[in-house]
Amino acid sequence: MIVDDNPTMVEMLSMALNIFGHNALAAYSGEEALEQIPKADLDLVLLDLTMPGIDGYETLRRLRSLPDTERLPVYVITAAAELDLEENIRLAGGNGLLRKPIQMETLADLVEANARAEVVGASQRSAA
Repeated sequence: MIVDDNPTMVEMLSMALNIFGHNALAAYSGEEALEQIPKADLDLVLLDLTMPGIDGYETLRRLRSLPDTERLPVYVITAAAELDLEENIRLAGGNGLLRKPIQMETLADLVEANARAEVVGASQRSAA
């Protein structure tokens, strides 16, 4: 899922994920994402930090309070350069940071790493 109030960014990331062989769901606000996430089977969330309404930090905190989201990888996407950005993301429950402008190779590596982790996790759960 891509969560960003900028339709151009959502479209660009959606196209990239499609090229990498994945389907992308879109949410244009934190509130919309929090409505969709419990109903969706997600592998990864790309979450913009700066949005009107609830920002990425608050969206992330609320997302982590939803059932069955503790293992859902959430990466914050932002152009912000605030002090302690990565630490603040981690404290809110995020798995990492992608800085805008996002490099497609970096995005591809992130998606692939999370897909591999999900396959490994699923096979370990089956073996148990």
